[in-house]
Amino acid sequence: MRLLAFFTLLALAGCAGQLRDYVGPRSSIVTPQLIRYGLDLAQARCVGERLGAALTPLQLRLFVRAAGAVGQGYYEPARLTMRDLAWVASAMGDPGVPSALERATDACNAGDAAAVAGARPAPGEVAVRILGPGDLPPPSGAPQSAAVTRAPAWLNLGAAGSGQSIAIDASTIEQEGARRSAWFRLTDPGSTAPSADTFLLHIDCAGRTVNAKARRRHDAAGAVSENVEYPDNPLPAEGGTVMEIAFLSLCT
Repeated sequence: MRLLAFFTLLALAGCAGQLRDYVGPRSSIVTPQLIRYGLDLAQARCVGERLGAALTPLQLRLFVRAAGAVGQGYYEPARLTMRDLAWVASAMGDPGVPSALERATDACNAGDAAAVAGARPAPGEVAVRILGPGDLPPPSGAPQSAAVTRAPAWLNLGAAGSGQSIAIDASTIEQEGARRSAWFRLTDPGSTAPSADTFLLHIDCAGRTVNAKARRRHDAAGAVSENVEYPDNPLPAEGGTVMEIAFLSLCT
């Protein structure tokens, strides 16, 4: 009977999300996108938990897919904001998503609830079609240029027991299923200035591994002066290290 119940659950999960969505925290599905759209780590987890409780795994997955397809802000081209995310939610054609987002951001003090509500399409406005990267048009009056380079959005994640701290560039977060990637930078113990190097980390939430894929060195002006790519070498996210902090920031 237990085996039959397991395969029944597996079949249902295939129709309405992924199996891990039913046995793990749902907040991890959407938290990386909330960070991309300007929330700090505490706000993202708070909003993610409330969205996980209010929406089904399938709704969350569709929301994340739509949010992840957006690479440029509608209202501020250089960055993504919660106003942009509210527009994405309102364009999905599922009224439960924008209302859940509005309630969650209000409860977590993570944004202007009025702005979230105001991002919904006006009566008679043409609905947005969620197709994929580059297919989501901006709302009326929003900037049209696609050539704007988004500014880095560094968010401090905390320090390990060694005193070394780590930060993430929220504007670079990408996710696909249980995998996440972003650029990170370190600050050594006792230092107030971050390292001149940034690292591209691929994180496997299911396997609990961190894979350093590239390193960039930046000059005093912030321009990339050196770029090095690394072969695959996924390593466990060891407890008490900055790598565990990176893992937890995007997978919990």
